[in-house]
Amino acid sequence: MEFMKLHLPDIIQWDENSLEGGYGRLTVTALERGFGRTLATALRRVMLSSLEGAAPVAVSIKGAEHEFSVLNGVLEDVPDIILNVKSLSVRFDGDETVQLTLQADKPGVYTAESFDCPEGVTISNPEQVIAEITEESGELDIIVDIERGKGFVTQDEWYNSGKGRDIGTILVDSWFCPVKKVNFEVESARVGDRTDFDSLTLEVTTDGSLSPKEAVENSTKILMRHFEMILGIGLEEPVVQIEEDEEEPVIEETAEEVPVLEEKVVLENVDLADTDLSKRYVKILSAGGINTMDQLALKTADELLELRNFGAASLDVVKELLNAHGRSQAL
Repeated sequence: MEFMKLHLPDIIQWDENSLEGGYGRLTVTALERGFGRTLATALRRVMLSSLEGAAPVAVSIKGAEHEFSVLNGVLEDVPDIILNVKSLSVRFDGDETVQLTLQADKPGVYTAESFDCPEGVTISNPEQVIAEITEESGELDIIVDIERGKGFVTQDEWYNSGKGRDIGTILVDSWFCPVKKVNFEVESARVGDRTDFDSLTLEVTTDGSLSPKEAVENSTKILMRHFEMILGIGLEEPVVQIEEDEEEPVIEETAEEVPVLEEKVVLENVDLADTDLSKRYVKILSAGGINTMDQLALKTADELLELRNFGAASLDVVKELLNAHGRSQAL
């Protein structure tokens, strides 16, 4: 397959045997020379910096007023418990803050599975050890605040944003990115008699709250959205809302009114920017020296199709615009 005389990959597939435990291996081949590293670098950068995830923000432990406290009857001290809590891999798609709770008063080892999770929250590593009660007098009463975010946020940043002001609330550094590691390898590939094509192998490791497939798909969507904006695609027109009492009355068209309306529309010469045409099409036509309805009506279909980024679908849009303005004789 080719696009603009560039060879597009024939094979894009995941190694199904590798998709377990948050690890996945993707193969993309064959690519034009240099495109393997280009695609891999872009995807890797987005996956490690721009994907959203959920992470602990603050911890409250009964009997611990600060992070250097010691709990009676509990093997771990508070710093160790906080480190264990920070290791939680949580999947949560909401926008508000949710709380995980763990209450125990009997000797034993308590893991992430012991947390009571609200609806919509899933812990991907339930085997993670939180703390161990070693004596009958020991007690665990832990509340963990979970939020959704992006990147890395330090304790100081949380405090400066207004969190952690209550006594007994211990703020923690939050690492939201669900992707732990991304490796890639580019090898030579053959297409016909040529051997200078690229074969890309991308290895993605996540914390389990997001699958490798989802990580690659979401990263690709982020890149595509940026490219679309550079092309001017998908830019939404401002929506003007009309109040109910300001709605214009519907005037039924009569046979006598048609000639007057047609004469008014045919004689007008308005800028394309003042019509209902989207900004993308206005920009494409303007680049070809077409800025008004008169200039557009003088162009043939073949002349318009020669414009950059102007295709058959664009031609249909322009025809509808001309018809709406009484220029049905054009094109």
